[in-house]
Amino acid sequence: MPAIERSRLVQLPSKILGRQCILRPYRSGDGAAMWDAVNEDRTDLKTWLPWIDNHLSIEDSENYVRNMAGKWITRESITLGIFSLDEKTLYGGTGFHGFDWAVPSLTIGWFLRKSARGRGIGTEAVSLCCTLAFEQIKVNRVWGSVDATNEKSWKLFERVGFRREGHLRGDSRSHHGAVRDTFIYGMLARDWSAPQ
Repeated sequence: MPAIERSRLVQLPSKILGRQCILRPYRSGDGAAMWDAVNEDRTDLKTWLPWIDNHLSIEDSENYVRNMAGKWITRESITLGIFSLDEKTLYGGTGFHGFDWAVPSLTIGWFLRKSARGRGIGTEAVSLCCTLAFEQIKVNRVWGSVDATNEKSWKLFERVGFRREGHLRGDSRSHHGAVRDTFIYGMLARDWSAPQ
């Protein structure tokens, strides 16, 4: 894979349609949907995600989605909402937040509201992101890190076809202050084949 020299010119779709969900960049007005997704079970999400307390009002969530919409345009972040097919419900978010355009390599992450879990929506959304990364953007590598105790997330990586590349023991502190282990998962373009 050649390096991507002008990342701001990378062509991206306005929507990605799956069987159960639509991925699309956030836009003005999505703040209420983000607020609903975060607020559905704030305590549960806060177990894994340090940014939940940045969403203390609908206005906070609206500020976030507008910020992500701006970063989408400049390709500083390729963050997508995971919406129901009718786009009325935000199931969560996914996308790429770390880039090494010289490789090229992207770092993936996601969250799902509690009511969207266990239905295959997360697996589909991450698979759609991999299709975007490998088949459209033409990257060489997609990778992510996950708390070793977050079994649901590391099993999602494995369902999509990522390989566990590392186990970093006692490498960092969680946002709750506890020392944690981290699993590193990665996939190369040569490993990727779209799920059947």
